[in-house]
Amino acid sequence: MAIKLLHYIYLVFRHPYAVIKALICRVRSFFYSRYVDQGNGKIILTDPYLSVKIRKSDGARIILNGDLRIIPHVGGTSPVRIFFGQNSTLKIDGDLVIGQGVRLHINDNAYLYFGGKKFESDSGITADTLILVFKKVTIGYDFICAWNVFISDSDWHQIGNKDHHADVTIGDHVWIANNCSILKGASIGSNSIVASHSKITKREYPVNSMLAGAPAKIVDSDIKWSRDLQSI
Repeated sequence: MAIKLLHYIYLVFRHPYAVIKALICRVRSFFYSRYVDQGNGKIILTDPYLSVKIRKSDGARIILNGDLRIIPHVGGTSPVRIFFGQNSTLKIDGDLVIGQGVRLHINDNAYLYFGGKKFESDSGITADTLILVFKKVTIGYDFICAWNVFISDSDWHQIGNKDHHADVTIGDHVWIANNCSILKGASIGSNSIVASHSKITKREYPVNSMLAGAPAKIVDSDIKWSRDLQSI
């Protein structure tokens, strides 16, 4: 115990700024983890200054069976916002990372699911992405989402007599590149890649597909990919 105390004192004097930052992150992580309703996971902040706001309405639930880590990328500072409507649910079954500028809006009685990390080194959303859930959006494990992606299961406005909502399903091990839109009724098969600036509309896409264009088309099949670069 005395050795640990001496080591801590040494760190304070040697690296005071780093120690203070770590303490702030711990305190903030403890504060935000109080929002978790079920599961053994925690909400972990790695930046002492990044603005994070979580707003829960009556009956809303956060179920974490893995840790939700909030990590800014490439020096980003955009605030993170997570809004829960009444009786809404966010469930995460494995570790998940979200970066700066990520906004999750879960409507009244709506459900947002992430499988989290399973086989890859990480899973999550890089930065500046908006997910709007009217009723149900399901995203599988080992998900990669780049910058400026929009995902929603609703038009959020009425167009004639058309149904404005249809569930969105994204399979396991799917990589969505930057500036994509995943719209109502989209169903993306597992192990697929969505190329930059693509628009996925109300359609079912098979597994192992490379999708590109607006609206997206299958441009390649039998795709295999990995999150981490392989050494040559």
